[in-house]
Amino acid sequence: MNNWLTQHIQAVRLVLTRLKSQSASTLFIAFAIAVSLALPIILFLVVSSFSQLAGSVKNESHLTVFLNQNADATVRDSIHNVLASNAHIKTFKFVSKDDALDALSADSDHQNVLAGLASNPLPDAFFVEPTSLDEEAVSMLVTELTALDGVAEVHADNAWLKRLNYLLNLGKNAIYVLALLLGFALFAVIGNTIRMQILTQQEEIEVSQLIGATKSFIRRPFLYAGAAYSMLGTIIAILMSTAIIMLFNRSIAQLAADYETEFSLQLPNLDICLAALVIAMTIGLASSYLAVSKSLFKSIN
Repeated sequence: MNNWLTQHIQAVRLVLTRLKSQSASTLFIAFAIAVSLALPIILFLVVSSFSQLAGSVKNESHLTVFLNQNADATVRDSIHNVLASNAHIKTFKFVSKDDALDALSADSDHQNVLAGLASNPLPDAFFVEPTSLDEEAVSMLVTELTALDGVAEVHADNAWLKRLNYLLNLGKNAIYVLALLLGFALFAVIGNTIRMQILTQQEEIEVSQLIGATKSFIRRPFLYAGAAYSMLGTIIAILMSTAIIMLFNRSIAQLAADYETEFSLQLPNLDICLAALVIAMTIGLASSYLAVSKSLFKSIN
């Protein structure tokens, strides 16, 4: 056990010494890895932030239930009772046609138009907030409310939210495609780097083979090198993503202030950092192992 641990410690020290002696090329490779990781991380943070925004605007998306012009108090009470007992409705509010007319009259832009009307053309209405913004659930609720006696029309005010959800789904698919493509790029960068190290250390490898070094002993430093490149690249990618998101938030802050909201893009959290690190190191180890198997032992045999 002590011998096994000593071998791994020696391999780590050897890798760190080589990386330090080749600091310029190490940083160049790490930055190439960082760019491949930062792009999907930034896109994921942007899409996640807007997904949270879509989930926080439920109170802005509601159904408007317009009643018939001749609807009396009995009809209004009946509809009120149905809405109050419906499990798919979170809250609702009744606005009479007189209150709606008063609200319009308070706006100077509509005073001239309303002054020429002989009677109130506005209907009584219920403003309904559904419990779910799922498209199918909202559609079923609209159908159910439209069938009520005394209801003239049900208007859904969530069309913009549907478009936002479509864009978010497109963004999520783009993340998967981009991550896959950049994963292949990361695989190629680390693999080619390990192959170059094998070529530059060919004489050292041959000497190690002559004195009885095992394949595992020879392979180990290259695997650790691939993991080290991935780890360093991930750290730089997280710092890069954080800086870019903070820069975006400075521009978003003014826009959010104009709309009286506190929206901002989320920064990389611990889960995202760990996920990026695990994925990058897995790719780094797999790429290094394949490069060693294809290049190193072929030349040894």
